[in-house]
Amino acid sequence: MNNLKKFILSVTILLSSVFSIAQHNAGNNGKILLIASNPAVSKQTGWPIGFWAAEVIHPYWEFSFAGYTVDIASPEGGEVKIDGFSDPEDASKYSAWDYVSLGFLKDPTKAALLKNTIKLSTVNPNDYKAIMVCGGQGPMYTFYENDELQKFFVDFYQTGKPTAAICHGTCILLKAKLPNGKYLVEGKKWTGFASSEENYADTYVGKQIQPFRIEDLARKMPNSKFTVAPMFESYAVQDGNLITGQQQNSGAEAARLIIAQLEKDKARYPTYVLVHGAWADESSWGFVRNQLAVNANVVVVNLPAHGADNTYGAGIGLKDYVKTVTDAINQQKGKVILVGHSMAGEVISQVAENIPNKIEKLIYVAAYIPKNGESVTDLSKKDNTSKVGAALEFSKDYSLATIKREVVHDNICADCPDYMKDVLVKYHRAEPVKALNDKAVLTAKFASIQKYYIATTKDQVVPYALQQQMIKDNGTFKKVYELPTSHLPFVTMPQEFLTILTSIK
Repeated sequence: MNNLKKFILSVTILLSSVFSIAQHNAGNNGKILLIASNPAVSKQTGWPIGFWAAEVIHPYWEFSFAGYTVDIASPEGGEVKIDGFSDPEDASKYSAWDYVSLGFLKDPTKAALLKNTIKLSTVNPNDYKAIMVCGGQGPMYTFYENDELQKFFVDFYQTGKPTAAICHGTCILLKAKLPNGKYLVEGKKWTGFASSEENYADTYVGKQIQPFRIEDLARKMPNSKFTVAPMFESYAVQDGNLITGQQQNSGAEAARLIIAQLEKDKARYPTYVLVHGAWADESSWGFVRNQLAVNANVVVVNLPAHGADNTYGAGIGLKDYVKTVTDAINQQKGKVILVGHSMAGEVISQVAENIPNKIEKLIYVAAYIPKNGESVTDLSKKDNTSKVGAALEFSKDYSLATIKREVVHDNICADCPDYMKDVLVKYHRAEPVKALNDKAVLTAKFASIQKYYIATTKDQVVPYALQQQMIKDNGTFKKVYELPTSHLPFVTMPQEFLTILTSIK
């Protein structure tokens, strides 16, 4: 396991009750909501019914693998239960092939999600980039006449964000209406559990299972474009931002349609590019990146010779950092909000000088602000109160620098809990000296970019007085914010940091 993964794993274990920091890039793309049925009893069969395991779990896997955080809600909240035939360990062996669901159900942390689903009425739809209403036997009783769920679905659909339903969860589309009184699905291509599949299921158990058939009613609706594939084939269709799947074998395919649409939807969100400082790596943003991604696109850059990057640091300079950040920005459509911490203040300044047409604004976080011809080293010499300058230890050829352990532990993040200080020390990596000495080349192009600063009033690395002097010397900052923290405000006050970051317009 490389250092980056070890670092993130350490933080995950230690903060699991407070923060949700998972494996590399997990949750980095935002949040998706799955809606499952609460338990009920079928009036047709007398069976206990709920949701079909694969219709929640297979989409959950697809979304998680694609870098999304997934929440599970239900109309009443609390525990939800799977339909018996969908249990891979059910005596019928009907779903014995479903190892994806088996793995999920055997994982205590995942199974726990089904015991404490979010109550739908408490959900803030603005927190999600897409929703999916899942099926099973329960929805025909718990979803079909659920006005609250239908309104939630219609309201979300009207935002233009991907809005999906699969299998018997599509029964809500038989009644869901837009504000103009028309059915949401009128004139739209959609699918749901097929009558041929109902025939098969009824024959399999020897009785009628469902109180009505979705396909039969759908084909009677105005301007119906209901469509199905051959029985139990994976089949999902998209019409605009409406995505539907036919049955339990279609959940993953519907999820992939949502993921593809979310790639196209990136234009509706601001894009933040986060650049870490010296003696750090991309994981330093782990406390805030997933929450920032709820209503944004988030790109977290790892600079050469930092963290998991295997580049040897000797000879790595500012131009290498600038190229890495520039390449990441050029992969994004439109302009980005470029955020730099500490040493990265020089990096984002030079990037903005080089590609000003791609930068919407610059946000400096306890960061160095160079003038033309200045380096990070030059700026650090303007204030002799920093605890770092006198604590540097160099390699024999002076190409790499490290910080003495006690300074890392007590000063870089003085307000961090002890375990976090230990993590910072444990994965401390030598910093390329050339990059600290390279001088920025800045002109009026850099001066014209909107700039904001988040100052740290208890900082012992880039002292508050130096921050204030650099802001004054630059003279082009639109607004300055302050947080009463040491050098890592996004670690020690993540929510307050995010409030400031997302308020900058």
